[in-house]
Amino acid sequence: MSETDRNQEFVFGTKKQSGSGYGDWETAAELQTLVERIQSTGTGRIKFWSPEEYEFHLYVRLCGSDTRVSPPVWIWGPHARMFSTDEFARERVEHRTEMLVDLFVRLVTLFEPWYAFTHAYDEQPSGIVPDDSPPESGIERLPWLSFFGSEWYDRFGGRDRLLAAPAWKVHSMDTGILIREHDFPTANYADIDRGSPLSTYEYLFEQRSLSELRAERQRKKNTVRDPFLELEPGDRGCDIVACKTHISPDTTEDDYREITDRFDTNDRCYVLWVQRDEHDRLREVDTGLFVRRLVDATGTPIGDRPEHVPPERELISLSVRNELDSWPVEFFEMETEDEPSTAGRVFGLHRVPADGFWRHGDECPRELLEKTE
Repeated sequence: MSETDRNQEFVFGTKKQSGSGYGDWETAAELQTLVERIQSTGTGRIKFWSPEEYEFHLYVRLCGSDTRVSPPVWIWGPHARMFSTDEFARERVEHRTEMLVDLFVRLVTLFEPWYAFTHAYDEQPSGIVPDDSPPESGIERLPWLSFFGSEWYDRFGGRDRLLAAPAWKVHSMDTGILIREHDFPTANYADIDRGSPLSTYEYLFEQRSLSELRAERQRKKNTVRDPFLELEPGDRGCDIVACKTHISPDTTEDDYREITDRFDTNDRCYVLWVQRDEHDRLREVDTGLFVRRLVDATGTPIGDRPEHVPPERELISLSVRNELDSWPVEFFEMETEDEPSTAGRVFGLHRVPADGFWRHGDECPRELLEKTE
């Protein structure tokens, strides 16, 4: 008997004949006993408790007479927060995760499914359940842990190509391939390691080559997106900015390809309420202070600064990102102070004093700016 079986009690329930819920629950010490019962009835649900007494629900549904599972494992019950690397030591999260992976692998081995997946309690499984069996059907996105049986090989270009998928981990099993997109079950609570930055989904379901995916990623990394370009003259939003006292570009001209690569919102000095003018510039709403020029896709500011503004007094926007991790303009749009944008709520807003922004020469005035509530 395995260590898991000695520490867990498995409970099995079959659906009522009416189809409404599950009937009587039975207890068994060994998982194999429940597997045989599920195979004989065609459907069932298993519950088990981890040594820390977290409850898992494992749903099993067999399709047709060939006892194929669709999908065999649906993890339900423990809140995804149990995998939080902020609330628990990383070693504990790793232990819980590996216990879950071990159980998943055992069920896949016992049921030999054509597809299986897991998902955490509070993360919706939309798009990860196929409507039909392969190769007629697919899924819309990959869960963090999935298994694809041999029925998928032709769809993916063969077993060897599946094994080359750019996931965090790919593991070969006798009846198929295990795909693990990242190390922990949830991205909402854990500091996850995604491994390769390339899209496993696009590689598998869209048949895109690794070289194509690498080239596209490089193109997106070199393409700069300024969300304020989508605003019309007169439209308003809040811009996350820094002064050149605190972030010093290596070149005299602002190159946002370099800036987006080196800095992020943690380097911000302030968040200002701005308005786009007819010259592709942003100005602070209340004072008319020139903040910055808009930025084109090459990372170059558009047009010229106002004649009276030296380079040191043009602020650097940290709202401008490359296409790999850009934010939509809706994140910044803000017509009135009474209804702050999402960015304003997340980072807070600073009010520019009426007697001027650059009161101490080119020195950053962030300690002097009042932060709105």
